[in-house]
Amino acid sequence: MKSSFKASLKVGNLIEPKGFPKGEVVSLEYCTLEPVTDGRKKKRWPCWTVKTSPQKSPRKYLIVDWGKDGLFLWKETKLKAPPKKAQLWLERSGLEEMENITGEGPDSYIYSMLVFKLDAKAKKLLGIERLRNHRVFRYEGFRITL
Repeated sequence: MKSSFKASLKVGNLIEPKGFPKGEVVSLEYCTLEPVTDGRKKKRWPCWTVKTSPQKSPRKYLIVDWGKDGLFLWKETKLKAPPKKAQLWLERSGLEEMENITGEGPDSYIYSMLVFKLDAKAKKLLGIERLRNHRVFRYEGFRITL
């Protein structure tokens, strides 16, 4: 992935990933993960929150830069559990903290995250996160290019 991508995507930018509605970047967060496989090797990446117009679906999605693992778009899903053939991605599952750098929302979230590969090449994912207050969120992730 081009190193200029991170520097060029800022709050206020309009983006339109292939197959998804155009939206405005409204915040930048940084996520830090202590993976299940080895909590000593923390992973850190940027995450941009994008809002679309109220008439579009999804109304909000996230763009996550996982470096060598790819760029992913995450949107809410109705899936309650991973399909039987899904594979747990241990290197991307664990205890995670999201720090809000710019934009709306609280300064920080801490939650546990499970990420499942829904296909052999990890082009489609399922993420299940559980916050400290026991709220659970489910997201589908799609490998994208911008």
